[in-house]
Amino acid sequence: MTIKKLAAGGVIASLMASTAYASVIDRPYFRVLGVVVVWGANDTNANSGSAPVASDFVLLDATSGTAGNDLISTDAYTVITGTMDPIPGDATAVDGATVVLDPLTGETSGGTFVDNGTSGVLDAADTLTAFGMDATTDVSGDLIGTHTSSFFVASNAAFDIYASSSAPTTTGDFTTLTAANIAYSLAVNAGTGTEGIGWGSASQDPSTGGTGVDATITDLGDLTGGAVKVFDGGQRTAASNGSLSQQSVRFDATYDLDSDLGTAGIQDYDLSLGAGSITADVTYTVYVP
Repeated sequence: MTIKKLAAGGVIASLMASTAYASVIDRPYFRVLGVVVVWGANDTNANSGSAPVASDFVLLDATSGTAGNDLISTDAYTVITGTMDPIPGDATAVDGATVVLDPLTGETSGGTFVDNGTSGVLDAADTLTAFGMDATTDVSGDLIGTHTSSFFVASNAAFDIYASSSAPTTTGDFTTLTAANIAYSLAVNAGTGTEGIGWGSASQDPSTGGTGVDATITDLGDLTGGAVKVFDGGQRTAASNGSLSQQSVRFDATYDLDSDLGTAGIQDYDLSLGAGSITADVTYTVYVP
């Protein structure tokens, strides 16, 4: 009798377990990948480039320590720091020269120089007045000028930047120079600027949380062996609601000719170096941190 009751109870439980209930399942899903937008010019001035143009839209969906996936096939070019002028990019100009040329130092009188030709380059269109001399009068290191160029970055995530340099091309007496003779430094400007578009008002320093710019990289010789990390980021550039330019920071690169590697610091041009030219291409690439 007891066994029959237990059996009946088991049948009832089985029927209850098989009862169907109506259900509706919903699953909202949102996903945003890490994105880095790089902008500047779309080509050099020599090739009729214009700015501002965003030419890199990089997804940080690759493996850490590798380049991100760029949705735009073309490359961005730098602009002359403080302007939206594309770098000249030809063999007759110091790309991005921002030093006001002054070919003389220590003159006792006169020596008024006017840079009439290609800006930042000593050429036949320029003028110079007669000047008085003493034992200290010399040709200025500013005869060569300094290359200062920039590009802009807006991001929703932390990112790294790697750089590589081509072997330099030299002419004339400068054939004795190497990549190490081009001094190099990089800086992050997380402030605000205008430059025809207005940038930085909704940005923050992407260095925070990372180690930032690698100050041990001091010349292009450090970059000729392949891609080297020059910036280690720790946070996104976007700090608050805003447009791409407002959420951007500016990366500023400075290049100088170092005429004497045997002496500490950057040694300016001297007449003993002769006449010639040296140029190299530096490529910056966004990497996944």
